[in-house]
Amino acid sequence: MLSAGRALMFNQGYRPSSTEGHVAVVMFLRARLGSEISNRMILLMNGMRKKRHRIVYEEMDIVSEEEAKQAVKWAEEFVKRIDEIIRNSENSTPAEPRR
Repeated sequence: MLSAGRALMFNQGYRPSSTEGHVAVVMFLRARLGSEISNRMILLMNGMRKKRHRIVYEEMDIVSEEEAKQAVKWAEEFVKRIDEIIRNSENSTPAEPRR
Protein backbone atom coordinates (compact mmCIF):
# COMPACT_ATOMS: atom_id res chain seq x y z
CA MET A 1 0.00 0.00 0.00
CA LEU A 2 2.85 2.35 0.80
CA SER A 3 4.45 1.66 -2.56
CA ALA A 4 1.16 2.37 -4.34
CA GLY A 5 0.78 5.62 -2.41
CA ARG A 6 4.34 6.63 -3.27
CA ALA A 7 3.70 5.75 -6.92
CA LEU A 8 0.72 8.08 -6.97
CA MET A 9 2.76 10.84 -5.34
CA PHE A 10 5.47 10.49 -7.98
CA ASN A 11 2.86 10.33 -10.74
CA GLN A 12 1.35 13.58 -9.50
CA GLY A 13 4.77 15.27 -9.32
CA TYR A 14 5.38 15.00 -5.56
CA ARG A 15 8.06 13.30 -3.50
CA PRO A 16 7.70 12.30 0.15
CA SER A 17 10.07 13.94 2.58
CA SER A 18 13.13 11.97 3.58
CA THR A 19 12.08 12.13 7.22
CA GLU A 20 8.77 10.57 8.19
CA GLY A 21 8.17 9.55 4.58
CA HIS A 22 5.41 7.10 5.53
CA VAL A 23 3.48 9.85 7.29
CA ALA A 24 3.95 12.17 4.30
CA VAL A 25 2.43 9.53 2.00
CA VAL A 26 -0.59 9.09 4.27
CA MET A 27 -1.09 12.86 4.47
CA PHE A 28 -0.81 13.16 0.67
CA LEU A 29 -3.34 10.38 0.13
CA ARG A 30 -5.76 11.96 2.57
CA ALA A 31 -5.50 15.28 0.71
CA ARG A 32 -5.56 13.81 -2.81
CA LEU A 33 -8.09 11.00 -2.45
CA GLY A 34 -10.44 12.19 0.28
CA SER A 35 -13.64 11.47 -1.62
CA GLU A 36 -12.29 8.84 -4.00
CA ILE A 37 -10.97 6.45 -1.38
CA SER A 38 -12.76 6.46 1.90
CA ASN A 39 -11.07 7.76 4.99
CA ARG A 40 -11.46 4.22 6.31
CA MET A 41 -9.01 2.88 3.71
CA ILE A 42 -6.45 5.55 4.54
CA LEU A 43 -6.90 4.91 8.27
CA LEU A 44 -6.39 1.18 7.66
CA MET A 45 -3.23 1.86 5.71
CA ASN A 46 -1.92 4.08 8.46
CA GLY A 47 -2.85 1.49 11.10
CA MET A 48 -1.03 -1.25 9.21
CA ARG A 49 1.97 1.05 8.83
CA LYS A 50 2.08 1.47 12.60
CA LYS A 51 1.71 -2.28 13.19
CA ARG A 52 4.48 -3.00 10.71
CA HIS A 53 6.73 -0.64 12.65
CA ARG A 54 5.89 -2.43 15.92
CA ILE A 55 6.53 -5.84 14.36
CA VAL A 56 9.86 -4.81 12.86
CA TYR A 57 11.21 -2.80 15.78
CA GLU A 58 9.36 -3.79 18.95
CA GLU A 59 7.35 -7.01 19.15
CA MET A 60 6.14 -9.94 17.10
CA ASP A 61 2.87 -11.85 16.87
CA ILE A 62 0.59 -8.82 17.15
CA VAL A 63 -1.27 -9.54 13.88
CA SER A 64 -3.64 -12.48 13.70
CA GLU A 65 -3.96 -14.62 10.59
CA GLU A 66 -7.47 -13.24 9.98
CA GLU A 67 -6.25 -9.66 10.34
CA ALA A 68 -3.42 -10.38 7.89
CA LYS A 69 -5.87 -11.85 5.35
CA GLN A 70 -8.14 -8.82 5.67
CA ALA A 71 -5.18 -6.47 5.30
CA VAL A 72 -4.19 -8.22 2.06
CA LYS A 73 -7.75 -7.86 0.75
CA TRP A 74 -7.82 -4.13 1.59
CA ALA A 75 -4.36 -3.65 0.10
CA GLU A 76 -5.44 -5.27 -3.15
CA GLU A 77 -8.46 -2.93 -3.36
CA PHE A 78 -6.29 0.07 -2.54
CA VAL A 79 -3.61 -0.79 -5.10
CA LYS A 80 -6.28 -1.40 -7.75
CA ARG A 81 -7.76 2.06 -7.14
CA ILE A 82 -4.36 3.77 -7.21
CA ASP A 83 -3.53 1.92 -10.43
CA GLU A 84 -6.77 3.19 -12.01
CA ILE A 85 -5.96 6.77 -11.02
CA ILE A 86 -2.42 6.54 -12.44
CA ARG A 87 -3.62 4.93 -15.68
CA ASN A 88 -6.23 7.68 -16.09
CA SER A 89 -3.56 10.34 -15.65
CA GLU A 90 -1.10 8.81 -18.14
CA ASN A 91 -2.41 11.01 -20.93
CA SER A 92 -1.62 14.17 -19.00
CA THR A 93 1.78 15.86 -19.01
CA PRO A 94 3.88 14.76 -16.03
CA ALA A 95 4.66 17.50 -13.57
CA GLU A 96 8.12 18.27 -12.26
CA PRO A 97 8.78 16.62 -8.87
CA ARG A 98 7.78 18.81 -5.93
CA ARG A 99 9.22 18.74 -2.45
